[in-house]
Amino acid sequence: MYCNKESWLTMVCRRLRNEKGRLRVIARDSGVPYSTLTKIVSGVVSDPRVSTVQTLFDYFADRSEAHTPPEFAAVPR
Repeated sequence: MYCNKESWLTMVCRRLRNEKGRLRVIARDSGVPYSTLTKIVSGVVSDPRVSTVQTLFDYFADRSEAHTPPEFAAVPR
């Protein structure tokens, strides 16, 4: 069931807007063309390909995990 969770596309768009000054770095590191990122942020492309959203979602998820302080990291069971 989907309960008030942010969609992948919404999360990706929010993160891109928040990191607008880093779009060239995000393009380089994620493999998504810079022009695609600028079109998504500016709203020219409002419904990007699923593969693009998946790539960016994975990129931001990997960055979030890499920047989680050790005291907040999940403890393996």
